[in-house]
Amino acid sequence: MVPTFGMPPTTRPHPARLRTARRALLALFALLGLLMTTFVSRMPSLREALDVDPAGLALLILSGALGALAAMLVAGWSAARFGTRSVLWWSGFAYMVSLAATGWGAELGSRSLFSGAYFFVSLTFALANVSVNAEAADVERHWGRSIMPQFHAGFSVGMGLGLAIGALASHLEVSVGWHFAAVGVASALVRVALIPFAVLDGMPDPRVASASLGGPFATAGEEFRNRRVLLIGAIVFAAAMTEMIAAQWLALSVVDDFGGKEAVGDIVYWVFVAAMFSVRLGGAGIIDRLGRVKTLRAAAVVAAIGVTTYALTPTVWLIPVAVILWGAGAALNYPIGFSAAAEDPRRAAARVAAVSSFSTVAGLLVPQIVGQLGGFMALRHAMLLVVVGSIASFTLARAVRSDARLFRSRSAQIRQVGGNVLKLSQKEGLPAGQPSGSTLEK
Repeated sequence: MVPTFGMPPTTRPHPARLRTARRALLALFALLGLLMTTFVSRMPSLREALDVDPAGLALLILSGALGALAAMLVAGWSAARFGTRSVLWWSGFAYMVSLAATGWGAELGSRSLFSGAYFFVSLTFALANVSVNAEAADVERHWGRSIMPQFHAGFSVGMGLGLAIGALASHLEVSVGWHFAAVGVASALVRVALIPFAVLDGMPDPRVASASLGGPFATAGEEFRNRRVLLIGAIVFAAAMTEMIAAQWLALSVVDDFGGKEAVGDIVYWVFVAAMFSVRLGGAGIIDRLGRVKTLRAAAVVAAIGVTTYALTPTVWLIPVAVILWGAGAALNYPIGFSAAAEDPRRAAARVAAVSSFSTVAGLLVPQIVGQLGGFMALRHAMLLVVVGSIASFTLARAVRSDARLFRSRSAQIRQVGGNVLKLSQKEGLPAGQPSGSTLEK
């Protein structure tokens, strides 16, 4: 039984409880962002401790992608079967142990321990990530406006804090073992304190309470038959490419391609995160003003310009400009994708899990591709793979709409409605544009 600390589950939150949940969820998103960059902030140290090149490191962290993929197969089902409260609670303690084991595996030079532990780091992170996004979608529905970007802005704040702690640990020459262990313990304690306030309901869904062990796969299979879920998943895949390549390789690229120190690489990636945070902070207003489709397309163009500038810049002074554009273009893709997937409250957790699996597949493939290309060319040139994701996001942007046909513009829909009214008027022998009372009733 997960403690509630005086905040019992509710499906009809009053305004004060809703505000509390929003603030606590912001903190939970920030915590997850901190955990993500705790690992990536020490990538150069991990590479040196394990004595591998970028291609070898890519192979070792492949286990993390496999762990996240395993999590996606059960995430939607486990959230419904056990409730998001329980998933967040137990995944927090499991993450604490696995993160510490990852750090000490690298410290001891044990590639097998590092790789095995990182499998569980990614698995437990993915379970928590699906749960908090499902809870954020629930709060957004009760709130009545687009606030999902604010939660992802909180994630970016946590990423910046994790990078700052990582840069400080690197500067003070703190081992990755002690660094990861300390962060794991502190994060587990903070998560336990936040869960009762962040989760409105989070209880098991009685419709799957007695589901068999095949439930996870049945749930995933059902969502993957939904065409819109698949298209949104493709957009999330592109979003993962845009953000993940920067997360895993940008700091190392600064070290290898420009001769910077590990702390300098962390600072450059911090600039990327700061750009994402700034855009996400005002993301709700941007999306409300432009709409999801135009926002996605503008983001794709900006991200492509940013990564191209970084890959081809003849001078280091253009790096901050390039990284700012890249980060700004990466900022709103995830929030838009998750909001679109979670529109149906009955299927929110399962569909968030389904589209998240595309992000996981990106984690399985993209770092490997960039890492292997890094063995034949400069890492910054391999990062041009982001442009492919930007083109895909631009092309598929209409899938995040919830109205009518996915690939038909609003003007085309209006023309079709007008044409149908005209045909019906002619059929009834009425002048065009003057429908009968029965037509209006229909």
